[in-house]
Amino acid sequence: MKKYVVLSLVAIAFASCTTNEPEPTPEKYITDDLVVTEDQKAFLIETTGTWCQYCPNGAALMLKEMRKYNVDGDSNIRVIGFASHTGDPLVTPVQTLLNNTFPTSGVPNFYVNNADAGQSVSGPVSAALSGIPVVGVAHITHENAEGDTVIVDIKVQFFEDSKNTSYFVQSYLLATGIEAREYTVNSMPVNLNQVSSVPIVTTGSGVTPSTWAVDTVGRKAGDVYTHDHIPVVQGVTAFDWGVTLDTVNPLGRSYFKGDIFGSKYTPIQLKLPKLLPAFPGVEYEVVTVIWSERFDGTAGVLFVNGYEGK
Repeated sequence: MKKYVVLSLVAIAFASCTTNEPEPTPEKYITDDLVVTEDQKAFLIETTGTWCQYCPNGAALMLKEMRKYNVDGDSNIRVIGFASHTGDPLVTPVQTLLNNTFPTSGVPNFYVNNADAGQSVSGPVSAALSGIPVVGVAHITHENAEGDTVIVDIKVQFFEDSKNTSYFVQSYLLATGIEAREYTVNSMPVNLNQVSSVPIVTTGSGVTPSTWAVDTVGRKAGDVYTHDHIPVVQGVTAFDWGVTLDTVNPLGRSYFKGDIFGSKYTPIQLKLPKLLPAFPGVEYEVVTVIWSERFDGTAGVLFVNGYEGK
């Protein structure tokens, strides 16, 4: 009997020393609150050049389509625009890669998603936006302590099953807001004036910038013409088109509706060197694209979906 009493007292004493503290809250991962929207984006690539006398028409088309579908202040950018330069000082290796992948015989010229649309983009953009997405993507960004690198944490979510397809995830740093005029870089003149033979833009001269000659979507007559949405650098990866999602997915090239990658257990992080052109007023945008392999055996990739946002 004494033995039972002693054991009971020990149990009571032990219980009295135990506090009912709540379990520690799991530390949140940086992408936990990211929402991947189930919608198809339109990817508008314009091949352009400062030397191209008709390219202001392309810039106006880009403005029109982006303003038509993208609402100021709305984080869900539906039309993602790239202005890929050729033959001028704004060209970077990223643009050369894009120009080779989406070739054209003249400028300005547009691809909408994966189709060459020439300069007729309104219908293809509308059709692209009505597509049913297989997969979507979102990201969150921050700069490193030195301020010379943009770090992109990415979340990918599948909305349909997909098998036997390789997907790639890549982020891009876009320069925007570069005034079309002459600059001095390393004691050398760099002419970024936009040549124009069309009535909507007046070509500048020297440090006097090119300007819009008429009101257009989002621009007023007299506004300085700017070079915008220029892909400058891509994420630092071994493969040009980014992280191969098959290497993140434990099931390789088999994906199922509801699959999410870019979580604490399947992180996807890319680093973008902040190598912006050395011109005053330049700002940057970040775009993440999901590409897939081509199915006809040719080199290159196909646009699948994308996301723009800081």
